[in-house]
Amino acid sequence: MSLPIPARLLVMATGLAVWLTTPPAWGHDFPSMRTVVVQVERCELAVMVGFRPATGEATSATFARVASQPKSKGLETLRDVMTNTALAPVAFLVDGKPLVPTSVHAKLGLEPGGARPMVVVLVTYALPAGNRLVIRSADTKATSFSWTDRASHRIVLADAPTQGHWYNGVASMLLPLETSPGDSPCAASSLRSSRSLP
Repeated sequence: MSLPIPARLLVMATGLAVWLTTPPAWGHDFPSMRTVVVQVERCELAVMVGFRPATGEATSATFARVASQPKSKGLETLRDVMTNTALAPVAFLVDGKPLVPTSVHAKLGLEPGGARPMVVVLVTYALPAGNRLVIRSADTKATSFSWTDRASHRIVLADAPTQGHWYNGVASMLLPLETSPGDSPCAASSLRSSRSLP
């Protein structure tokens, strides 16, 4: 059973979708772009990742991988390749331990004119008790982060970077956690995956 998408994340996702589908108005070659929006909940992280590969060789390589598959598997292969590429450089750790996704949903699209494929991925992670949530990117040049915790009170806001702000070129970001997630324990979740957003 899928977890509901937080309402605030849907608003951010709408803005992200508009941004992803708006063609740039300069030049002909464009770098890859990855936008990561993190919503901190009491017991989980809901993360929306939007990704477009670079024009030219990167996009050609993506389409070549799809073309090598049987036609019946083409869309599935493109979705898997794009989802993996979108998520590969990004990691979330609590007190040094990497978080494992509990659900993954992906939606594909094409830029106007069909020049580049793009994907929007919603990933959830169980958020255990701890002191430090670290967001990392191994692709700082192409990745922008934004985060918010407006209701769960899991983040120590006074000691955290400004929420609702875009951070570009950041290799890692530390969000200090409240030491206890609340009175009742968070239930463990099993991995669920889907290739399309509801």
